[in-house]
Amino acid sequence: MTETFYNNDSVRFTIFKEKGYIIKELTEKKDKIQAYKLRHRVFSLELNWVSSTENELEIDSYDEKAVFIGVFDIENKLVAFLRLVLPPSPFMIEDTFILLIDSEHKIRKETDTVEVSRLCVAPNARNNIIYGDFGIYTISMLLYKGVYHWSIRHKIRYLYLVVEYKFYKLLCIKGFPCKLIGKPKIMPDKIIAVAAIMDWLEFEMLNSIKNPIMLKWFSQYQLAPALRQSQQLASDLLHQVSA
Repeated sequence: MTETFYNNDSVRFTIFKEKGYIIKELTEKKDKIQAYKLRHRVFSLELNWVSSTENELEIDSYDEKAVFIGVFDIENKLVAFLRLVLPPSPFMIEDTFILLIDSEHKIRKETDTVEVSRLCVAPNARNNIIYGDFGIYTISMLLYKGVYHWSIRHKIRYLYLVVEYKFYKLLCIKGFPCKLIGKPKIMPDKIIAVAAIMDWLEFEMLNSIKNPIMLKWFSQYQLAPALRQSQQLASDLLHQVSA
């Protein structure tokens, strides 16, 4: 069973608990420090994509206007993380990864669109398996589920992302319909990277046919009674088909 709790000070902060893991928006300094340390471990020490720092914290200018979402284990250790950059703040694809974007693609900066970046899973948690009521899932799927519910609550429909090409293919196989917005390119570290956009409405429509069991698990979680009505309204608005 999945449980959901809300910070009484703001419905913006949400936490849900599933199979011993807590998926939440990071608002406390101690949680953000864990995120910066995990990012440093992965992106600085493991992948060598950014410079290492003496304090072992990986922080950049995009963090200031971003939302952090993470998965925590029973010991309150961060095991998976991603960052959502909100408009009108600059996206990384407008600067760092602009060469991955086709010239004819106009980058969306509407309030229904965010950019996903700094997605990472702690090395010791990458093989962890969750045996749920609707199947077997990895830690990363709990993270994506958290983003899905955060997106519904905040009326977000579109996600931009820049990922390794093989990871893009894996996302598509798992039922996340990412659309390329440029051709794959070989980066300086020899990784083949792509830029893509994903539509949550398309995700729902695709998996209602392709994988309804997964969609049911993805969509299911309990709401605090006082917020159930507002959640339903946000969901209805997201699920409307727009031209």
